[in-house]
Amino acid sequence: MNDYLFWLASRAVGLTAFAALTVAVLSGVALRTSVLDFLATNRALRRLHDFATPLWLPLGIAHAALLVVDRTARIEARDLFVPFQTPYGQLAIGLGTVGFDLVLVVVLTSWLKKWMHQGLWRWLHRTSYVAFAAIFVHAVLSGTDFAAPIVSALAWSSAAAVAVLIVSRVLWGRLPS
Repeated sequence: MNDYLFWLASRAVGLTAFAALTVAVLSGVALRTSVLDFLATNRALRRLHDFATPLWLPLGIAHAALLVVDRTARIEARDLFVPFQTPYGQLAIGLGTVGFDLVLVVVLTSWLKKWMHQGLWRWLHRTSYVAFAAIFVHAVLSGTDFAAPIVSALAWSSAAAVAVLIVSRVLWGRLPS
């Protein structure tokens, strides 16, 4: 397979991973925001959140793996876990690594939730907001697809929706567990 195909596949999988992460974060915040209390008992929204979060993981791994095998990208396996080490685009690629690592922690600790202290799990789970922000900035800084108006509009509106829900949660509170 030619490197250009790896790069195209990585872009497609990266955009799909971002969409899955957006759905996971939006549905997760919506479930616990007091302004949207009517959604708290919505089983379909809960299932969407529970489906989208682990869906992101293989998509994120595929995005990174395709970049590792693409010789043009010059991404090494260590760059998937150790941020800011690439010879170019250190900030952009490093933020992608930070976001990936944080989502990995969120997914893994969600699987271990029943064996963890609830307060610790909640704080670890909240790092998904930081992960979303890091991955969004990663996409803006390194994603050539943002030149396409439809991709840019969808990504920015997704980020705005997440920001609005987070602000509403901060201002009006969180539903009790």
